[in-house]
Amino acid sequence: FPREHLEVIVADDGSPDPVPRNLGEDLPLEGIAANNTSPDPVSRNLGEDLPLEGIAADDTSPDPLPRNSGEDLPFPVRVVRLDSNRGRAAACNRALSEARGRIVLVLDDDMSAQGSLLAGHLAAHPEDEAPRAVIGRIDTDPEFFRGRFGTFLAEEERRRQAELESAEDALPFTHCLTGHFSIPRETLQKVGGYCEAFSRYGFEDIELAWRLERAGVPLVFRGELRTRHRSEHASFHAHCLRHLDSGAMAFLFSRRAADPRVDAFLRIDGMQVFAQQGAFRKIVAFYHQLTRHTPPALLPILLWGARVKAIGLAGILPRRLRHVVYHVVRDMHYAAGLAQAAREKDVAP
Repeated sequence: FPREHLEVIVADDGSPDPVPRNLGEDLPLEGIAANNTSPDPVSRNLGEDLPLEGIAADDTSPDPLPRNSGEDLPFPVRVVRLDSNRGRAAACNRALSEARGRIVLVLDDDMSAQGSLLAGHLAAHPEDEAPRAVIGRIDTDPEFFRGRFGTFLAEEERRRQAELESAEDALPFTHCLTGHFSIPRETLQKVGGYCEAFSRYGFEDIELAWRLERAGVPLVFRGELRTRHRSEHASFHAHCLRHLDSGAMAFLFSRRAADPRVDAFLRIDGMQVFAQQGAFRKIVAFYHQLTRHTPPALLPILLWGARVKAIGLAGILPRRLRHVVYHVVRDMHYAAGLAQAAREKDVAP
């Protein structure tokens, strides 16, 4: 494979269409699908003229991928099966171990490429310049982000993109989400790739950015590199339960980093209501602290009641207040995950 070869790592969690769409560019490209559960890890929507090799890293999906997966596609696909399902970080690392090109592009399985995405990522990493990590723009696809909760998620994504644009060439590690992310392969390997201790939902990408920052690798935003997020978003109930996991992973991150900046970002020590600025943050802090001080036996009841109340209020509250409720209840689940991990200390560093 040529030196200017771009690898695409796709972290799939079971999508029926897990390789990003619209990658039909005439570039030397190797696609690597880090597949957690899907029996069909190769999309049928790639361009026919694309010189592509697909490597499907099957992370113990319920129906093991046959060796001839994708045989009807206009490019070869190699299947590598993982020995156990260990989460997104491990799946990405398995795919990374198969990569051979200079640049690695990591895309979530529910992204659609916009414009000359692949050429743009190659151009963002000149070989004669110091290595950098590049975050690309993610636009939400209105076809998928519908309804009350979908609108909430889309608005959150728009706010995040605005924050990225305001920083651009000086992004802190806290802004790194690797659903659309590129980096020189050797640079990623030198810092150890993704940390596989993050076996549940949350923070494997921000922890990676923290290590890159410590290694002197800048994190930059390139808004002209665009993907469209077409996620069939989870229900509010499922979304909240994922944030129980993210609380546990936050506790793990804190223990591994031993960095006051990380602890402040993750709110490891909680939120003092009267120290917060603005009514919104005071409300979040109140329910955050309430959750963390609730006896463990009562936590499931508290969280269940909060989810039910939020769903009920969503139909009668104006949009702005509805979004506050979504945010508060989700954060209660994060706080519960933190509190449980701190009590049990069952997340190995």
